[in-house]
Amino acid sequence: MTTRKKLEEILAAQRVQRAHSPANLLRKRGRDLFGALAVIVILIASGAAMFFAVQMTTPKTIATAVSSPSASPAPSATYTTIMATPVAMMVCTDIPNGRLHVRFAAGEGSEVRGYLAEGETVQLLLESNNQMIQAELWQRISVPIAGWVNARYLCNSE
Repeated sequence: MTTRKKLEEILAAQRVQRAHSPANLLRKRGRDLFGALAVIVILIASGAAMFFAVQMTTPKTIATAVSSPSASPAPSATYTTIMATPVAMMVCTDIPNGRLHVRFAAGEGSEVRGYLAEGETVQLLLESNNQMIQAELWQRISVPIAGWVNARYLCNSE
């Protein structure tokens, strides 16, 4: 029979062999690579989110040509920042405790981003391009959830 000390030496040798085995090293490197890849994906996603947030909140400028009374042959251009007054609408599903789906894109097939309650006030994005999809008008909203809603379920907030 082997003694306890000899068994402990065998176990210690096996642990050392496992720690330096190629399979164990690959597993460790794989975890390190996966962690680095996850960090990169998170950084890219947050950068894209920042880009779109800035795009949605930056006022649009429109160039208009203004002719000057001077003798110069070329008209000078002035830039005017147009800030549209937001239009407030109300959710009108005509269903008690009804909910309106706010979608990531216009159309019934788009993923639902959130819900609005019956009677809740929303703000329309005026500079957006409303879309007609399958004979339904879809409007883009900015408050309280940014996304697209079916205009059939919106009414004046008077």
